[in-house]
Amino acid sequence: MQQGIPGIYLLLLCDVMTQLGFDEQKIIGDLGVKHDDLLKPDHRISMEIGHVAAQRGTAMAADLGLGLAYAQALRVTLHGSVGLVALTSPTIGSALQAMARFVALRAPFFQAQLQTEQDHIVMGLEPTMNMDGPIERFLTEAILIGAAIVVEQLSGRVIEGGWVELKGPEPDYYDRYRDRLPLPLRYQADGCRVRLPIYLQNAVPQLADPAAMELARKQCEKEYQDLFPDEEKFYEKIVRHLSLSAVGAPLPSQQDVARRFNMSVRTLKRRLQQEQVEFRELVEQELKSRAQILLQQNSLDISAIAYQLGYSDVANFSTAFKRWCGVTPTEFRKSLQHN
Repeated sequence: MQQGIPGIYLLLLCDVMTQLGFDEQKIIGDLGVKHDDLLKPDHRISMEIGHVAAQRGTAMAADLGLGLAYAQALRVTLHGSVGLVALTSPTIGSALQAMARFVALRAPFFQAQLQTEQDHIVMGLEPTMNMDGPIERFLTEAILIGAAIVVEQLSGRVIEGGWVELKGPEPDYYDRYRDRLPLPLRYQADGCRVRLPIYLQNAVPQLADPAAMELARKQCEKEYQDLFPDEEKFYEKIVRHLSLSAVGAPLPSQQDVARRFNMSVRTLKRRLQQEQVEFRELVEQELKSRAQILLQQNSLDISAIAYQLGYSDVANFSTAFKRWCGVTPTEFRKSLQHN
């Protein structure tokens, strides 16, 4: 698979430029791309073509708020398998985890970090390569505000209590968009991030579907492996292996994983220590994700979920879940019903 940018994003840029009063041919006229190709789900354009298109677009429309206009045109379905993972996730929190993890599949020039604070879920954005100032601002605005718009689409309600932080002074064009964005923008920040209210952590997307989410996540993992085979760390290969293991059965043991990667348990431990990761942490990360998905299915009682995850004792599962999420499985399930 070509490492680059999904063609649909270039098509969207052309549409936004047209809405702003510009001729799209000034963007793509000599780049050798065709509209029909850009519409294909798996079509990707090179980084070079994407850079040239962004350079031309910002040269013409950066002062008109191109990034904000682009963000407003984004829909979760445009993001392919990444959008489907978010759309069908059991909670908004897990949707944000997927968006942060797989941002490189849609914007390979950025990396995202997700963390939870007392009152907010925070997703920070950092470029992974040098970009012209106008291009970086355009893309940062589009990604962070686009993420807020996606969350609003998933929850089906107005977001209250969050904001987007951006570096640099407030631009003149912000006044034209101020009342049209899902969150207010705060400038002169020390970093670029979106802060979402903590109540969204356990809110359930309107189209949550555990089975569909599992399939979409596997597609994302495969796509990531195809695009970044040399950049994947060893622990990430184990994360992917665990995530692709059969649902409804205990996760592979450390011995099973060592055999899968043709090494001894001792070598596996050493490789993980080099990356400052423990096997137990990776297993618990996957167990937490699966537990949250299974708890959404009211037809399963908690003892059955504990058994599916490999726990012989419900009390041990409840203790582990509370350590991961801060609430018991029963409290977590009740919070889903109230959202």
